Amino acid sequence: MDTTPSVSDRGTCVLCDRALGDATSGRHSGPGIGFCPGCAGELGILPVESLLHLGPDEYNRLPFGFITVDVAGNILRFNAFESEYCGLAEADVRGRSFFRDVAPCTSVREFEGRFQEMIAGNEERLARFRYVFRFAGGERLVQISMTFIAAEERGIIIARDLDAV
Repeated sequence: MDTTPSVSDRGTCVLCDRALGDATSGRHSGPGIGFCPGCAGELGILPVESLLHLGPDEYNRLPFGFITVDVAGNILRFNAFESEYCGLAEADVRGRSFFRDVAPCTSVREFEGRFQEMIAGNEERLARFRYVFRFAGGERLVQISMTFIAAEERGIIIARDLDAV
């Protein structure tokens, strides 16, 4: 299922599109992209209301690939799960183009094109779609959740391995 909902004024869960924060708790400080309590519970992690502000220990504990990129698609962060999954260390990919150098199979309209459309729209949106990554050892089906946060000029790419589920 492919969805591209607008981010609510309270923020949106990058995995399920539910609104973030609890109106009674006062914990949410504004729009963001994160994990709602339901998805966080399923993943065994705490709810997160801004994925861009996770520290290295936090994003390295995530049980799926977590990549942040700048407006040009250059990698800013690349978590431990993604490093193990694709066999590339964060230090070796930081600053390189995700779409051209690290995962050239994503340099297609279905993937990079969606990212470019988010940038051109200059608004926060989510895209969720299935994608097949092609590695030397075979293909892997993943669920991609991707967003671009205009105010931060950064994008987030989350890749959940559907073959392992």
